[in-house]
Amino acid sequence: GEAVVELDQFKSILATYTEPLVEVRIHFDLDNKVRRINELDRSMEEPGFWDDPDRSTAGEEAKNLKDEVGTFRELEQEYEDIQVMIQMGYEKND
Repeated sequence: GEAVVELDQFKSILATYTEPLVEVRIHFDLDNKVRRINELDRSMEEPGFWDDPDRSTAGEEAKNLKDEVGTFRELEQEYEDIQVMIQMGYEKND
């Protein structure tokens, strides 16, 4: 029916976003950012870490990285939600 045609259109549009998401992930260097966050978190838990004034920027860096990663995760989540809605649409039309 007509609804399925619309779903097919949505699906093909969504497919064009799969690659950009992967590219964004690479360009964004997401895996390294996550690794760096873990490093910073670990070092900030060490005793005496905050005694060193040079290290106070670590908290700032960690926060910025977490914000960036969070933004990407939101994008990814929205993308997955749309995929689920399309799938549900198909099942409803069966």
